[in-house]
Amino acid sequence: MNSLSLTAKAVRYGIFAAASLTTSTFVYSEEQTEIFERIEVTGSKIKRIGELAPTPVTVISGDGLIDAGVVNVADLLHKMPNTLVGLSPETTNNTVFASGLNNTDLRGLGSDRTLVLVNGRRFVAGAPGSGAVDLNNIPTAMVERIEITTGGASAVYGSDAIAGVVNIITKKSFDGISVDVSTTQPTEDGGEEKYASITFGSEIGKANFVTNLSWARQEQLSFMDRKFLRDAPIVVRNPNATGPDDPQSIVWGHGQQVLASYSKTGTFVSNGTRYSFDENGNVRPMELGQPLPPLTSGRVDYLGGEGYNFAENSFIKTPLDRINFFSVMNYDINDDHKMTMEATLSKTDAYGESSPAFLSFKVHDDNGFLSPEAAALIAAEEARLVNAGKAEPGDGISLGYLASDFGNRKYSQERTTARIALGFEGALSENWSYDTYATVGHVQADTEWYGEMFEQRFYDAVDTIKNDKGEVVCRSESARNNGCLPLNIFGRGIYDKNAYDWVSTDAIRRSSITQSALGASVSGDLFELPAGFVSSAFSLEYRKEQADTLPDPAMREGLLFNNQSQPLKGEFDVTEASAELSIPLLSDITLVQDLTLETAFRYMDYSTSGSDTAWKVGLNWAVFDDLRIRLNRSKSVRAPNIGDLYSPPGQTFRSIKDYCASSYRNQINPEYLDNVLANCAAQGIPTDFEPSQEWYGSTRPGFIVGNEDLKNEVANDITIGFVYTPNFIENLSFTVDYWKFDMENVINSFTGPDVVKYCYQSSTLDNPFCPLLERDPDTHELTNYYEKPVNSATSITSGVDIEANYKFESSFGDWGFRLFSTYLEERSFNSTGFAEDEIKETGEQERPRWRHRFTTDYTYGDFSAVLTANYRSSTVLSNDWSPNQNNYNDIPSYITFDLTSRYNITDALQVRAGILNMFDETPPRQPGVYNQGAYYDILGQRITIGVNYTF
Repeated sequence: MNSLSLTAKAVRYGIFAAASLTTSTFVYSEEQTEIFERIEVTGSKIKRIGELAPTPVTVISGDGLIDAGVVNVADLLHKMPNTLVGLSPETTNNTVFASGLNNTDLRGLGSDRTLVLVNGRRFVAGAPGSGAVDLNNIPTAMVERIEITTGGASAVYGSDAIAGVVNIITKKSFDGISVDVSTTQPTEDGGEEKYASITFGSEIGKANFVTNLSWARQEQLSFMDRKFLRDAPIVVRNPNATGPDDPQSIVWGHGQQVLASYSKTGTFVSNGTRYSFDENGNVRPMELGQPLPPLTSGRVDYLGGEGYNFAENSFIKTPLDRINFFSVMNYDINDDHKMTMEATLSKTDAYGESSPAFLSFKVHDDNGFLSPEAAALIAAEEARLVNAGKAEPGDGISLGYLASDFGNRKYSQERTTARIALGFEGALSENWSYDTYATVGHVQADTEWYGEMFEQRFYDAVDTIKNDKGEVVCRSESARNNGCLPLNIFGRGIYDKNAYDWVSTDAIRRSSITQSALGASVSGDLFELPAGFVSSAFSLEYRKEQADTLPDPAMREGLLFNNQSQPLKGEFDVTEASAELSIPLLSDITLVQDLTLETAFRYMDYSTSGSDTAWKVGLNWAVFDDLRIRLNRSKSVRAPNIGDLYSPPGQTFRSIKDYCASSYRNQINPEYLDNVLANCAAQGIPTDFEPSQEWYGSTRPGFIVGNEDLKNEVANDITIGFVYTPNFIENLSFTVDYWKFDMENVINSFTGPDVVKYCYQSSTLDNPFCPLLERDPDTHELTNYYEKPVNSATSITSGVDIEANYKFESSFGDWGFRLFSTYLEERSFNSTGFAEDEIKETGEQERPRWRHRFTTDYTYGDFSAVLTANYRSSTVLSNDWSPNQNNYNDIPSYITFDLTSRYNITDALQVRAGILNMFDETPPRQPGVYNQGAYYDILGQRITIGVNYTF
């Protein structure tokens, strides 16, 4: 292929040239005249020649994915010390709509604040209402490298780049056919992975293309597949707690708890004894098993017995199937102009399963399906409750039922993603280039439920009587008129099939996401200063995002068990203009080999949140050949996404305390009492106001809904660091970067009681909370509240990144060492701005002080091997812990080792083998920790093997 004339320029270098213009991977070159290509590095749109990146950039090569033994881009990103897991199969096992998604989360600032690009361009989001990209859509075989810049980048790339950018660079050319298959098998059951891929490409005249088709399957891992999950830590109330220094909760032991109040055939209490039914409907005392000491709530659980075991029907890792098609085509129009095209088509299927529905309802002694013995026990218990003044005659008694006859509730999530990107790039002159593109992406996501039931139909069908003919019928005449058929749940599988069909159903929710974008940029040298050329880049971009969901009619009407869902429909568009300047200030003087000022500015005009700006200013200072210092200061923004703005309304009910009620004043924090009195008076509420007894006697209705008045989140960040490449140690590089993000206007949601509290505790009524309340103008009673997201929160996150690389050759092979480390200095979050609401998260389970990833690679001839250590320091469950709370707050450090290898049998045939989590390290056996797949390896030791053949 011919290269563009602009990108060829003879220059003389006697320095370390950074591969991909990053600070991470270095290749030593003797001083010589070579042809270098101007390319764009993540973090800037200025095309550069032979310069280090102006902002910290970490590079992961495509080979790095292979050596890590992963077949999903997300699996390696999740292990990087500067990222947290966003959504993943390990964290979406108890969700429905997000099941199987794979997002990444730089700095732990949130997946919606991490911008993922593919070849420098935006990719359509993975879920309706969100801006986060689903990494399942990127086939690993097409990855050339991944560039991660962890600093505010909104001035260069726009919204969502608050935490940084993950830019996935794909292969642009390939000549031949490459077939790859692999499997990863845990040494215990569950969690197997299989992968197959074919990549083919060719160069035909002025055109070339590379195409990949891949398939991957990840089997589920259930709680019953691992001993540390089956035998969970059991927390009970400390029976020996006698003083304020004794922990109130302790780990009693290990073993799966059960919930005794539910059984597969129904259970009730009569005169202090819990009863259940056998499979034929005969009543008998329930086998409870071994009682445990009470929980802190007072509830008693049991080991063994016939109560429900939560682990039996729960996944800890969601099963996921993926099929990916990805193709890149380049066509040289002439020596100066080129057309590029990318096409993506992928399909993912995730599956979920949870327990049968838990139901609790009243049963009467005249129920038509009860045996005489059961009816007598129920009548006796109802009489006892009536005599104790706890019930009225005819109320019946409570019966708990696990709807096992209906099977587990299952759901499938099918997502189809299609995207096409068309671009033109080339030379405008010797020093100026252009780049234009247009992309369209669409996601169709359909969620289907199985084993659901119409809730009211169920309650009508199980509440039965016998008519004058001795036939069992539904008690309610209106239910009978609607087709109600009596359903016998007192036993197993003894119901009438027609009654079962009347109660049960499946349901579906269809969702779609569409992203359209246009962009054009130019880059080149403006003029020359004594220290060098002033380089620049200018761009214009337009983007439109749309999302909608359409739930099943029964879901919209709230007829199903615990699955009410309303339609979502929203869109926004944004027009943006940006400029970058790289201004050389000094060069070739004492202690200044070169000093460059880096600046960027972006103007954004959103159809929703209005206009805003982002900017960056930085210094890139090469002290001498060995040492480079860099400093960046920037303002970044995140515009509210469709989910924040347009989430559909759903009704909720809360117990509300009215801060303006005269009887409540003695319960208000004295620090805020004056604010409360002033704000109530400002609304015209009398000082002796008191709501009615009717108002006090009920929970208050409100609405959970999006907020179309949201503003942009704002982050002010700073990074300062250095790159050290000592000339006395060949092939050694060392980087250290301090970073800090100070965020404000962070979007957060509150419950109705908190909305009331923060409205009136604020210094004035001009706050985000008061507009969410409505009062009756005559009675002054609160009549409505809205649980909307608001721009109320702030957060501070700071730390240090350390990266080191060293390579050397020896007579017995080539060695390479690479260290990634992140130290978390501070992480605080305040949801309201009130001092008492600040949460210090540094050192808690999700945010350890230290995380390390250290790799050692060895190559000898056709053989290579990589040993990787992943480490997270000790943490605590809560920084607010005190000794009288529990005895399990401290969480030990955790380290795993992976060993992978490759051997080239011939030039065309390569085999791979490895062992992941070599020493089978399980998560710490503590409450709230043992099942955290987001932080620990829950699969355990596993063997991976693979074969690649190229021809």
